[in-house]
Amino acid sequence: MKIWTTYSVRNSYLFPVTFVHFIRRICSSIAAWIFLTCGLFSQSQQSPNLLFILTDQHRQDGVGAYGGTEVKTPHLDRMASEGIRFNRAYTAQPVCAPNRAAIMSGLYPHNSGVLENTWDMDTNVRILSDILGEHGYQTGYFGKWHLGDSARDAWDEMPIYPNDGRGRRHYYEVDGEMVYQTEVITSDVINFMTSRKDQPFYAFTSYYPPHPPYSVPEDYEAMYANLYPDDEERRKYYAMCTAVDDAVGLLLDSLEAQGISDNTLVVMTSEHGHHFEHRWNDHAKRLCYDISANIPMLMRYPGTIPGGQVSEALISSVDLVQTMLNLLNLPPEEGLDGANLGNQITQKTDKGRASLVMVNVPFIDKSSRPNQPEIDKGEERCVIKGDWKLILSTVRAPELFNLANDPGEIQNLWAEEQDSKIAGELKQALKHWGNRTNDPITPKLLSSLESSK
Repeated sequence: MKIWTTYSVRNSYLFPVTFVHFIRRICSSIAAWIFLTCGLFSQSQQSPNLLFILTDQHRQDGVGAYGGTEVKTPHLDRMASEGIRFNRAYTAQPVCAPNRAAIMSGLYPHNSGVLENTWDMDTNVRILSDILGEHGYQTGYFGKWHLGDSARDAWDEMPIYPNDGRGRRHYYEVDGEMVYQTEVITSDVINFMTSRKDQPFYAFTSYYPPHPPYSVPEDYEAMYANLYPDDEERRKYYAMCTAVDDAVGLLLDSLEAQGISDNTLVVMTSEHGHHFEHRWNDHAKRLCYDISANIPMLMRYPGTIPGGQVSEALISSVDLVQTMLNLLNLPPEEGLDGANLGNQITQKTDKGRASLVMVNVPFIDKSSRPNQPEIDKGEERCVIKGDWKLILSTVRAPELFNLANDPGEIQNLWAEEQDSKIAGELKQALKHWGNRTNDPITPKLLSSLESSK
């Protein structure tokens, strides 16, 4: 794979800086100057780096370590073997921008202000780059953005890529040549990491593949020609997963070449999953079913995170800010929705989440069925506890699944189990979550459930 160089510009020169972010950046610059002049960031005692890798619409079986026998991802598999693989990681909302905002802010969509793609985060929302900047980190964002103009000024470096980072069918034009997105972004991230010698860095790497359109260099597609000779979508989808994996391999190799691999926390996850076989919703996501919401999540931090772990603990995208702060030995942030699972990951405790909640705004793709009558999209809340999942909707009947016995979530057990102990526990967990996060929808859902009896 070639390494390409693109022109990077600081976004603060291109986008209006809010007063709040302006003050934050001034404060963080002063803090960083003090730390540097005091010599606190010498190579011998430098704070750990953070390399965050986000893919888009990446199913768990798009990573070989999850048992995906049809996909070739040796670098992600290696990362899993050297760190921890979460089998029960869930998106905060199974669609791009809302979960992206949750990852960055530690807030559920109704608190970040991002309930739909391209929406801006609320101006008072602090994201992880704000926090790390105040602790002397150099922060860089590379790739797909999808959050409007919000929080762009929270980064020290943010190259501007075509089509908000998505490019043209995953390609960017570089010196008159069309180059696959993962190659360009990876080159920029490596340049950013190698130029940070005196301060720790936070490099957010955002790859658009394997999100459709199904577009990938021919050599990758050829790897899957015999596996899916008559299914172009699947063939190209898994080929895109391999292209992403090669990019991850270059990032990991760069850390090792710089001698900073042991001092860098690496996190990989996806915005949401993908299903080829559509359910009631004509979309490949935006559903609370596991194929759309249960995402890959890997972490590696030699010497801190014991290697070879396979975790069955519940973890949400919204937990990542607090958890990463813990793993970086930084204090927790006040007022966030997510949990701190750092001590569980480092095996200092076995106490974790008892339950997990997802937000969802379903979507009917009108382009695929133009004659379909208007349907109220409604809103959903999904709660998981143990082997059970309860999905409540403002417009659809409740759904209750036993994930251990019915991993495909086909048999709705609500009719026979609605008065059971587990149904009561799930409703109570959802009520507690709704109260804690000030969710306006949960009380309506639970009230409607009781009135329908």
